[in-house]
Amino acid sequence: MNVYTVSRLARYARVSVHIVRDYLLGGLLRPVVCTPGSYGLFDDAALQRLCAFEVVIGVHALARLYRTLDAADGDGVAAQLAVLRQLVERRREALATLEMQLAAMTTEPAQHA
Repeated sequence: MNVYTVSRLARYARVSVHIVRDYLLGGLLRPVVCTPGSYGLFDDAALQRLCAFEVVIGVHALARLYRTLDAADGDGVAAQLAVLRQLVERRREALATLEMQLAAMTTEPAQHA
């Protein structure tokens, strides 16, 4: 079993630590264990859940694009569009993975967490 700290979880999910903390505060993620120093540790299921939450393009990426468009910066727009295309491709991959996980859930007996 892999174990992740908040920062490692964020890195593997390709999101900021702040997003992970928002999900923690919202009760959408829970550590599987806490260290004596009160650091939460997460498992692969938490990583999968975080990735599933982040299948949409983030509002920050779109805001950067719109600010660049408003500034009429042609080179900046091309760069922001390239970033968004990479995000779309990663989201497609994440959605394909999520689809496989959902399909597996319908064929496997229910497991309680």
